Amino acid sequence: MFGNAIQRVIGRFRSPQKIVNICFIAVFVFSTMLTWREVVVLESAYVANQRNSLNNVATLLDRQLQHNVDSLLFYRNAMHYALESPISTDKIRNALAEFDVLRTKPFWQLRPDLSRGLPMNGVSDEFVNNIPLLERDKQTIHSELSSVLELSYIMRLSDNGRTLPRRIFYTSRSGFFLTSTPPPNDPQITSLYNRLIAQPYFSAQSPENNPTRALKWTHTFNPNSPNGQIVTAAVPLDFNNRWYGVLALDFPIDSLHSFLQRARYDDHDGTVLLYDNELNPIVGTREKLPEHTLFTAPQLAKIANAVTGATRGEQGELRMDTRFITWAKLDTFDGLLIKVHTLEEGVQGEFGRISIVLSILWALFSLMLIVSWVVIRRLVNNMFTLQKTLTRRANYDTLTRLYNRGAFFDIARKLSKECQLRGQPFSVIQMDLDLFKSINDRFGHSSGDKVLAHAAAMLSDAFRNGDVAGRVGGEEFCIVLPDTSLEEAEKVAERIRVRINSRELLLKQGNTVRISASFGVSSAFEFNDYDFERLQSYADHRLYNAKQNGRNQVCSKD
Repeated sequence: MFGNAIQRVIGRFRSPQKIVNICFIAVFVFSTMLTWREVVVLESAYVANQRNSLNNVATLLDRQLQHNVDSLLFYRNAMHYALESPISTDKIRNALAEFDVLRTKPFWQLRPDLSRGLPMNGVSDEFVNNIPLLERDKQTIHSELSSVLELSYIMRLSDNGRTLPRRIFYTSRSGFFLTSTPPPNDPQITSLYNRLIAQPYFSAQSPENNPTRALKWTHTFNPNSPNGQIVTAAVPLDFNNRWYGVLALDFPIDSLHSFLQRARYDDHDGTVLLYDNELNPIVGTREKLPEHTLFTAPQLAKIANAVTGATRGEQGELRMDTRFITWAKLDTFDGLLIKVHTLEEGVQGEFGRISIVLSILWALFSLMLIVSWVVIRRLVNNMFTLQKTLTRRANYDTLTRLYNRGAFFDIARKLSKECQLRGQPFSVIQMDLDLFKSINDRFGHSSGDKVLAHAAAMLSDAFRNGDVAGRVGGEEFCIVLPDTSLEEAEKVAERIRVRINSRELLLKQGNTVRISASFGVSSAFEFNDYDFERLQSYADHRLYNAKQNGRNQVCSKD
């Protein structure tokens, strides 16, 4: 049942080549869809891998920066405690007395106990009075100095073992500063303090610029820095509604560069860049930042549009030309990490190698499929041609190109039954060439074959739509005429007789011959019988009568 159903479906297609083409197209489409599905899965895995890789770097950097920020907040809390509960020792009292003596000098330095603490560096009262942002309050200066002395002890104790080398300092509005990298007691103190209060991080911590009193990050270009730029984290020091100064941490560029290089695991894992909140490059995993920016202005605008509105810790990705861009906003730092993965790096990486293998396998499969399609199509064409040849040889007479006896009888029976079911007339014409044996005897069998082919051609020219003819004997032919009465069939036979007899046929050696044929006609309505064999027998009997009556005539009556 199932096999017959398949054969019926296939039988609807006249051309087997179409079936072969459809099958191969379906296989190619499905294989391409499967390959594309693998590509989509591989792309998703690649995107996830790039995001995870950048997330690992961002997590490590955030963790380290947060540790440093926590230290900065600890120093501020220590200063708050010292301001709230000041202590008095001989060394502190001596330091404060020394300050009262040195405060009018252009620059000064207090060194109460260098084995435990750090020196304090300051400028004169005149310098402070000339800067609007500064103020040396008589009521708070001593308590602030004593608190900073306590802070120097803490900074000295906790200044070891940092992962990111940095400078910790406190810049006071009262005209002095404390730093983990103290300068010598020389005129450089004045210029150094002047640079500290001129930095954006200092003025940004004023109550007007930072009303929330939160941590702020700044990215500045420092000509004294080896890389010409520096990143600073700063918090304001406030107590009893008074802004005392700024606690800050400087992160050198070379230390950030070394940290990013250590955090990146693979040489083919792309370039990681640290940007500030204005998309200015700070540092990357390369030895140095590229002289020409990695992104054009429109590309930077595209990145800015993507990260605008993103919350801290959020990630995303972009595609630019042949590069895959992954970005992540940092939780601690006011900026973002951007990872640039080029096509060349992608090809050299694990996912690139898998993609190449997948592409090669798809190309090889497609090539084999095309070769198989060509071979099978040729085989099908040859088989179809052979089938048509065998079918023609089985159903048609090779000489006259009419149906042979077996095929003709099958078709004639089928047509007679259809006419009987429909109640239509059905007629049969039996035809025989006159004196055909004499032509074979006089001119040879090749000439006889020529006469048969000529007669069949004349017979075919006189056909109507629906008429069917076949060669049923040596020189005998039979025609069935569906939906045709006896009178109409007689006219058809007469037309065929005239056509055959009206032309002379050129045989070999310049001899011509005019041939004729005799016809017998019968009809189903005449005998009320649709059996083809009996109708053909009736027509054959009348054909015999036509030959007895002189040949070259049509006989339709007994």
